[in-house]
Amino acid sequence: MENVRDIFHVDVDAFFASVEQVLHPELRGKPVIVGGNPEDRSVVAAASYEARRYGVHSAMPITQARRLCPQAVFVRGHFADYIEYSRRIEEILNRYAPRVEATSLDDFYMDLTGCRPLHGAPIEAAEKLKREVKERTGLNVTVGIAGNSTVAKIASELGKPNGILEVWRGSEEAFLRNLPVERLPGVGPSTAETLHKYNIQTIGDIARLTPEMLRQQFGVWGTSLSEHARGRDDSEVSIERAAPKSIGRETTFRADTADRAELRATLYDLTEHVARSLREERLAARRVTVKVRYADFSTVTSARTLAEPTDRDDDFFEAAAGKLEELLQKRRMQVRLIGVTLSALGPAGERQGKLFDEGKPQRRRRFYEGLDKLREKFGHDIARVGPSLRLPREDQAEEPKKKEKKDVREGIR
Repeated sequence: MENVRDIFHVDVDAFFASVEQVLHPELRGKPVIVGGNPEDRSVVAAASYEARRYGVHSAMPITQARRLCPQAVFVRGHFADYIEYSRRIEEILNRYAPRVEATSLDDFYMDLTGCRPLHGAPIEAAEKLKREVKERTGLNVTVGIAGNSTVAKIASELGKPNGILEVWRGSEEAFLRNLPVERLPGVGPSTAETLHKYNIQTIGDIARLTPEMLRQQFGVWGTSLSEHARGRDDSEVSIERAAPKSIGRETTFRADTADRAELRATLYDLTEHVARSLREERLAARRVTVKVRYADFSTVTSARTLAEPTDRDDDFFEAAAGKLEELLQKRRMQVRLIGVTLSALGPAGERQGKLFDEGKPQRRRRFYEGLDKLREKFGHDIARVGPSLRLPREDQAEEPKKKEKKDVREGIR
């Protein structure tokens, strides 16, 4: 028994939509679509199970989702709320396992190896965990249990919604045998298409191939593919979060625009969001990249490297606004989408000392710290700064009948 591993994969059911239903009880039992208004040209970020019954799924254009489910309640989304609920769930999970790895806001791996004397059998631990998450957050989670991370993740996918599925140790290969190849983590559309060309339809079909054949076709990834298809995975649950390589945000306009003031205001709003995310990660950035997609769907980017790392909105916006103007001057066409990305990241402590000098830089830093705290408590849209003052508040953009049901937090766009 010493070699038996107990790995859980915990997935929050319809996370964004479920959080909206918890915060707004009037939405419970209704089809909820998170990602924008029906008039938007954005995509679905999440859909409740009530909406999924109509064929709505994430990454689907909002307009298509509206056609499939016209009675749905469309919510722009409130990312600060999702972060908060994710933190609450992770706190609960950390009381059950010494090693918890968050791979996204709603996706967690847990290593409970050696914890049976404390929590009982894995199925008992999963039941207790699910009850506690429900009682403390109002959210349902699905738990997959196995001897490794790959099989546990597949188990949680098959156990949805609000279920528990345990794969007995030693039965992993039999469990996977008849599942489609797309069920294997890491097998995306391109890999699946290649496998289908050779009439490889199931995970069992992959397992029957030699590692050498898979390595010849897919390189190093072929070795992992061979192991995973046999239900083997010796990867560890990592408690260390990998630092992001970049932080970005973009938005699609409801109608193509060439209005310079609107473009600058939107760019400032996006810059505020990414700079705040940067500060939350205690990072600084040196490179600012602006992305523009024109009305004909052609897309260009332009970047500027700053003299020194910073985490201040005004520093980033000065660079971003200059790059935006350059792109607009090169091609006089209406704009469909703009975005901003910060990269060349490093720990905030590595910034040059003059950022902490007394005077304007220090006062500006205290201003952003205060603004971050205010927005964390009341939502991003509680305060408008600089060019973004001309943008409509989210609650003003909603239909009057929905206004009292919405808070003013900026959401996913």
